[in-house]
Amino acid sequence: MEYPGIPVSATLEFIVKIGVSLPADLIAFADEEARRRRTSRSGFLARLLKAEQVREETRRYIDTHGWDVTEDEAAWRKYQRGRMAEEYRDDEW
Repeated sequence: MEYPGIPVSATLEFIVKIGVSLPADLIAFADEEARRRRTSRSGFLARLLKAEQVREETRRYIDTHGWDVTEDEAAWRKYQRGRMAEEYRDDEW
């Protein structure tokens, strides 16, 4: 989308407001953590979601390319066993 006076190369981040129902204890925790980290509740929740996104992207990368970054075969095998157990836990053999 182009806007007058804004270069096409500029990146605009769109913010979408959503409503989510959460238990009161999680809201209290989010508020407490947000205060402690000097941010808003939505800022804190956004950080949590971003961290989860990075974790998932890392898992997918490791699943695709292997554990070469650590060069630890035992850790790679343990990781793969855990991933397979999680992925296929509901399968009936």
